[in-house]
Amino acid sequence: MTDYGYSVEVPEGYDEAVVRARMALRAHGFSILSEMHVGGMLGPQAGTERQYLFMGVWNSAVSQRRLDEELQVAVHLPCNVVVQESGARALVAALDPADAVEAPEPGAAAAVVEEARGALAGALRMVADPATA
Repeated sequence: MTDYGYSVEVPEGYDEAVVRARMALRAHGFSILSEMHVGGMLGPQAGTERQYLFMGVWNSAVSQRRLDEELQVAVHLPCNVVVQESGARALVAALDPADAVEAPEPGAAAAVVEEARGALAGALRMVADPATA
């Protein structure tokens, strides 16, 4: 884990990293709601050939827990994952879900954040080493 979230390297490259990320996220209960490929759109300093894939993901088992009668965590707990090419390797990173929630106090919100963190961490461990499945 870094200051911003989780990241792992995939030595086999970008295409393998995308496949692993999709499979690992699904294995840990996430649905991929959106994908946006932005390779070549990040400006000349990023390089025209560099691949970037942003994924918006949601974990129904975690997100449907109610905080109270009217508010669901799904509204406030987005999970974002990026796969980016880095030479012959790839980097898969996920933002820390705790950054999306304003300092949760102990209780339901904190428990949901910790569940989401655990699920993302498990998915990224699986991306790094598919044998952990």
